[in-house]
Parts: sequence; structure tokens; C-alpha cells
Amino acid sequence: MFFDSDCVIPPTYFETLKDELTREYVDCFGGPDAASDSFTDLQKAINYSMTSFLTTGGIRGGKVQLEKFTPRSFNMGYSRKVWETVGGFREMFSEDIDMSMRIRQAGFSMRLIRPAHVYHKRRTSLKKFARQTHVFGMSRITLKLLYPGSMKLVHTLPALFTVGCAVLVILALCWHWWAILPIVLYAAMLWLDALRSTRSLKIASMAVVTSFVQLLSYGSGFIRAWVWKILLGHGRDINEEIEMRRGK
Repeated sequence: MFFDSDCVIPPTYFETLKDELTREYVDCFGGPDAASDSFTDLQKAINYSMTSFLTTGGIRGGKVQLEKFTPRSFNMGYSRKVWETVGGFREMFSEDIDMSMRIRQAGFSMRLIRPAHVYHKRRTSLKKFARQTHVFGMSRITLKLLYPGSMKLVHTLPALFTVGCAVLVILALCWHWWAILPIVLYAAMLWLDALRSTRSLKIASMAVVTSFVQLLSYGSGFIRAWVWKILLGHGRDINEEIEMRRGK
């Protein structure tokens, strides 16, 4: 079993997990994350940004998903047989996704156990949150190099969003302010959806900010790593680099 250090485990978690695995056993599983009532408003806004279909496409266990579910270490478990076959985490960013990819490639069964959720506190400031999501964007390129064909459209959307926002802002400054309307419309959609989800005007307003921070930070990290590792070719020996770190 693995949880991130900023997660709070509900009292019924292991009972729920036992029931689910007794009913339908799998070699590897993951669960969703949520915000507890005790969290700060910023943490609740960040939680919305990280779990909403409008921002992540449901890749962290949402009810609607744009890619196959991949367990992450904030809420993840697997059998001893998996460990003995695949090994543990490697020294890299997004090491949990890398681990899940190797488990899937080895042919083990895997599923999302939706009732087995955890409360995820995440970051405590916008600056730390931006840094985290920037690294997430960079690591997606590493995962693409390690697992050709693993990148889906949903992974590229933040980068497209970042470029699109830049173009629209430039057009608004150099041509007509109407060019900014798509950004305003998206912000309004986020606010309404966050209001429906959180039932708080304050958190919904903060969620618009955290969502833009997340998308722009992830997108810029993705673009930065794509230029460095793919366009300029510095990611050719990524497997050797990771194994070298593991050996140390």
C-alpha cells in the first residue's frame, strides 16, 4: 500500500478495500482523491482543479475519463507477486505512473476502486502548486520517451491551452479585445462547475485561479521538456539515466 505524505486516510478505508478486493481481486489497484471538510479553501480549490473533468479530463479517477485509469502513489496498492516481478519505484519524477506502466506491461490486472478514496491536502500555496504541476508537465515527456505510444490527446491539452491563451492575449492586445472572449468563457464554465461541486462562491472563484495556474504551469513544463528532450534530442538516453540513478 502507498499513500502520499499529504494524504489523510478515512477510518473506513481498509474495510472498504477488503470488501472490494474480496468481491473482485486484482493485482494492482488505485483509488481517487478528494478534499476533506477540514481542508483550507485553497486546498479545496486545488482539489477541484486536480480532479475536475474540465481541467484534467478525469485521468485521476473521475467518473468520466479520457484515458485508461493509471494508479498513482497517493492511493495505490499491489500484490507481493507484482513487486517480485516488476520491482519497485525508480528514481524519476512521476515514478508512480512509470511503476503502473510497468505493471500493466507485465500483464497484471489493474482497476480503479472508486469507494476507496483518500483526502489529499496537496500544496499550501499557489507558488508550490505551480512548481508541482510544472514538473508534472515535464515528466510527461519523460514518460513518452520511456513508453512510446503512451501519450494521449488529454496529456497534450494543457500545452495547447497554454499556447492558445498566449495567442489570444496577443491578438487582444494587437487587434481587438474580443479575442480574449474564449478565455473568459472557459473561466465562466470553470466557475459554474466549481460552484456546483463545492457549493461555495469563494472556493469556486479560487478554483478558477488554481485551474489556470495548473493548466499553464503544466503546459509550460510540457513545452519546455518537449523542446529540450525531443526537439533538441537530450532525452535519447533517458532509460540509461534513470537506471544510473537507481544504481546509485
